[in-house]
Amino acid sequence: MSWRTAIASLVAAGAALPASAQTQPVTIPAKDFGPAWTGFYIGAAFGAGGLVNRIDTGGGGLGASFNSGGSGVLGSIYGGVDYQVLPRAVIGVLAEATLSSISSTNSATVPGASASITSRPNFEWAVLARAGFLANSSTLFYFTGGYTGQNIQTSGTAFAGGQAASFSRTDTFSGWTFGPGFEAMLGNNWATKLEYRYSQYGGQSLGGTGFTMSPSTHTVRAGLTYKFGGLGVAPAESRPTFNEPAFNWTGVYAGVAAGAGMSSGPVTATAGGASATFDTGGQGLLAGVFIGADYQFARQALVGVMADFTWSGMQETATLTTPVGTGYAAVSPNRSWSVMGRVGYLPIPSTLLYGAVGYTGMNVKATGTAVMAGGGTMFGENDTSVSGWTVGPGIETVISGGWTTRLEYRYSQYEQKQVTWGVTAQPSMHTIRLGIAYKLGVGANNNSIAAAD
Repeated sequence: MSWRTAIASLVAAGAALPASAQTQPVTIPAKDFGPAWTGFYIGAAFGAGGLVNRIDTGGGGLGASFNSGGSGVLGSIYGGVDYQVLPRAVIGVLAEATLSSISSTNSATVPGASASITSRPNFEWAVLARAGFLANSSTLFYFTGGYTGQNIQTSGTAFAGGQAASFSRTDTFSGWTFGPGFEAMLGNNWATKLEYRYSQYGGQSLGGTGFTMSPSTHTVRAGLTYKFGGLGVAPAESRPTFNEPAFNWTGVYAGVAAGAGMSSGPVTATAGGASATFDTGGQGLLAGVFIGADYQFARQALVGVMADFTWSGMQETATLTTPVGTGYAAVSPNRSWSVMGRVGYLPIPSTLLYGAVGYTGMNVKATGTAVMAGGGTMFGENDTSVSGWTVGPGIETVISGGWTTRLEYRYSQYEQKQVTWGVTAQPSMHTIRLGIAYKLGVGANNNSIAAAD
């Protein structure tokens, strides 16, 4: 049986299921899952992210322009206030402070000389607004955006002709930040959220160093929030709720996703007596398809498997100009595929918090062009595949019937491999995916699961 026949059989089997396979919506008492969205809150978050830093330098007939990248973990504290302006709409403002361990290093060595530069975006702050839509009275899908500031510590060293020089400085960059998130009530005034943000900062010259930097960051935060309420609203017990679907998570599903991300990783290039090691950085949009199956073995827990195929527009580039010619190189992680297992927890019947881990592969296309001052041109191109592992959290919630939507973050780490002659790379990726899926429910419904508990 071919894979096309197998997929067609699964879809046909799901379509033939009776409508009762998906349990009907039920009302959850307000005292358990009330819409306590209006009011003040504080919270803390932990996450990860990466830096893509456009660096330009030049002088004396020499010039270089490249995307530097780096990864690390981060921690945040935040506080804000929300107001539920409509039964399914929430708006709010918040402030946030973040510390991170993200770091990017680039170095080069030739006979008799060497140089290196390291960038660390160690402290960030943001003032944000957010607006969201309630998929149900306990789960909010939102977008957030606003002003962000970033301190970046930059240090460098150089050695040539028996002389050494170094510098270290901290510069403040201002910019904007934007991204989607999901927040789910856990009960007793506690909520959890998963949020992705892209931040773009204005470029500026590092006076006296010969470098110009234009940084951007991709970050994800998993947060725990405590809601105080306030603003004179009624207590949760006296406010109405709208239906919380008692969803049957057991079954096969398929869907599509779109998102964004960044690629980074150390690249080492050698030629004759010269070598360079640098943390590359690239960013872009992505889109993909996915399929999977879940088994809800308890009222609040499930396990599953899923697979996906993704196309991306990410690209890492570098340009070098000298009196004898110009060189250009690009590395594009253009396709990836994954097979993962996932384990999930259901704080309410219609919302799933999950973690996924598994195998991933990626196709990497590397190209290089050299144009000599005399008019000669050289061009090289190579495609290779790398294998690795991928891990990340996600939140998925029911929209209506068998339809669900999810927000999922992935960190993927790949093997070190030669991508073209003299160039070795070990790529990694931070990505976010916003997906929509249709679930073909099979097996026991939620009522029988609850009875079994």
